[in-house]
Amino acid sequence: MIVSADLFSETMTINSITFFLAPGGFHDEVTFDEYYVDMGYCSSEYLGANYDDNYINGWKYRVFERTSPFTFYASDPTIYFDTPFFYIPANGNLVFEIGWPNGEDEFYTFSSVSAGVSCVYGNYSWETGDQYMETPHLMINGAWALEQITFAGIKASFQ
Repeated sequence: MIVSADLFSETMTINSITFFLAPGGFHDEVTFDEYYVDMGYCSSEYLGANYDDNYINGWKYRVFERTSPFTFYASDPTIYFDTPFFYIPANGNLVFEIGWPNGEDEFYTFSSVSAGVSCVYGNYSWETGDQYMETPHLMINGAWALEQITFAGIKASFQ
């Protein structure tokens, strides 16, 4: 999935993502044998079908990985990263991949139509994926990077 850098006003430390689950598209819990989230930068506004080609060289990071069963709960549809991703909008658009190599189990989120290809879906046995002009609804969670003067102003107000 790609998220335009224009949607970010500041740099941000991304520490989790929360899904907006579609009604009826999820049971109380889903267990995946393996699960990962990769994040990085993309120079294009839209995704190509070969997902790895979308990343700017050297800017793909694994922020979450489970190689043994991982349970995702409907009561907390959030994936808390093992390693936060420090996103700098000036470096490019945010691109990330969510995968579960065995391809079994799933959950459904709400989505909205985008102007171009913003999401790619593919089976792990495929060399390329199917392109979609839809963006899943999810929230990118983390701390905005504030200017140093902001911290000084806050500190001064408590003295």
